[in-house]
Formats: sequence, C-alpha cells, structure tokens
Amino acid sequence: MARVSGSTALEGVRALAASLSPGELLPSERTLSAQLGVARMTVRAAIDVLEREGLVRTKRGIGTEKLAPPVSLQVRLRSFASAVREHGMRAETRVLSFVRSTERPDEVEEHLQLPPGAETIHLRRLRLGDDRPLALEDEWLPAALVPQLDEETAKGSLYEMLETLDLLPTEGVEVVTATLPSPEEIEVLGIAASYPVLRLTRAAIARGLPMSYSRATFPADRFELTFPLQERLTLPFS
Repeated sequence: MARVSGSTALEGVRALAASLSPGELLPSERTLSAQLGVARMTVRAAIDVLEREGLVRTKRGIGTEKLAPPVSLQVRLRSFASAVREHGMRAETRVLSFVRSTERPDEVEEHLQLPPGAETIHLRRLRLGDDRPLALEDEWLPAALVPQLDEETAKGSLYEMLETLDLLPTEGVEVVTATLPSPEEIEVLGIAASYPVLRLTRAAIARGLPMSYSRATFPADRFELTFPLQERLTLPFS
C-alpha cells in the first residue's frame, strides 16, 4: 500500500471521526495505521490534533471517543436547561445535595447580606445533556424567598420557578476563571486531573435585592462561552 503524508492521514482520521456519533470509539491506532498506510506515530499525531480541537478524547485503557460538539452558552441571566435544549440535547438535572443552614461561605454571606440566623438553601446539582455530565453547580438562595423549593422541585428549572415568583434575576456580576478540577469535579464530571475546567461564579440580583450566589464548573471541551456586548466597552487591549 502506498504510504500517505501526515496531513493526508490527519484528514483521513478527521473524516472517520466525523462519521461517528458522539461516544463512539475510533478504531485502534494499529488499525488506523494499517488502513491509512502510515506509521502509528503519524496516527497518534493526527489524534493529538483532533484532541486539541475538541473533536475526540483518548481514555487510557478504553480508546479514543468522538466528542459531542460543545454547548454554546451565552453568559447572561437565563436558563441552563434551555441552552442545552437549543442544541438538540435532552437536559437532565441530578440533585446531589440539598441543605438548609444558617452557615454559608464568606463570599455568599457578603453577597446575600442576610440577617443573623437567616437560613439559606445550598443546592448542589449535576447538569447533564444526553446523559453526559456538562456542569457541576452550587447555588445558595435565601430560604425565606423560595419556601416551595425542596429536593424534588430542585430537579426542575430554578429559572422558571423564580420567574413565577417574580424573582427572576435581572442583573448581577459574573466572573469566569480557568483552572484545574478538584478531586470531586474529576469524579463527578468524569474528566482527567490534567483537564482544564471553566468556573463561572455569579452573584445575581432581583428587584434590587440579592437573590442568589452560584458557582458552576464546566469541562473546558464541552462548552464555549459567549458574552453579548450591549454597551460601549473599554477593552484593556484596545
């Protein structure tokens, strides 16, 4: 068999990956090497390129799987589930913990500004699209403002619940940072320790009052964040 160039091998592996459904495995490097008539090192280099592009991911002992396209999430005050459904995916929420307490982290206390002894609800949820973990989310809300919120209703959309209560956040501050995952995030999101994540922290306000404080962690290869620009901005690099 005539041997092909590295660039041709890359296009061959790319075309094969494009023909697969998300979650399906590519043939082994040995098989691809034989099919394309190139060295395994060339196949490995092609797969590395596709990994950097977020098209595939190699799992040790399992193989190289085709990844779903990243979910494009506009960083604004909206429903997470609706953003997932817009991409044709089935949205699911799993409640990992639901705690009422008078204790909360300092940054939550600073934002919510509740009186001493007031309870908050700390909700930890795993957000999925087509059974694939997309985000681990922690949210704190004043318990007095959402008396009907319990572990069962928390499986639905908080956004829609707050809308019915006329408590839909209308403004807030969001901070996005890139970091490495914690041990819990590695386990829950099913990612490697070396894989970067995006952490979005939001302090939301409704009707002029602090409404919620949330922190969501996304695997970097499963999301792209877009920021609508609606005002004249001064950019640090302009």
